[in-house]
Amino acid sequence: MKTMRTSDIAKQVTDDFAGIYTHFKEFQQSDSYRPYWDKCKESIQDRDFLVCVIFCNDLFAIPPVKTFLTNYRDDFILLTGKPDARLDTFVKRGIGAFWGMVFKFVLGYRGQQSVSVSMNEYFMVRTATVFTDPVDVVVIE
Repeated sequence: MKTMRTSDIAKQVTDDFAGIYTHFKEFQQSDSYRPYWDKCKESIQDRDFLVCVIFCNDLFAIPPVKTFLTNYRDDFILLTGKPDARLDTFVKRGIGAFWGMVFKFVLGYRGQQSVSVSMNEYFMVRTATVFTDPVDVVVIE
């Protein structure tokens, strides 16, 4: 069993994201995408929400992207200025990379599987990744 603090998770994601996901460093570093990056970071600093994301992924095979977008749907409607919160392709992929960073490189999940999700009505998201085979049980404090 491994214990991690949300502040340590957020720091590791912030420090390592651009180096690991080089094609998405603009998602983290560009002012154009800053509101999306900030919303992603905010979500992993909320212990209760992060525990829910991990629980949904592990027990119900609900991709973290789906849990994240569903939870913050109203915020994304405000960010996009569109009633359907339709996200551009780079933002959708950037959010997917963010959660890949959290699960694969911080929490230590070794496997992943792309699954179909029903998020076309709001976000135009058709598939997302479920993470599998964690190295260890992680307790978030």
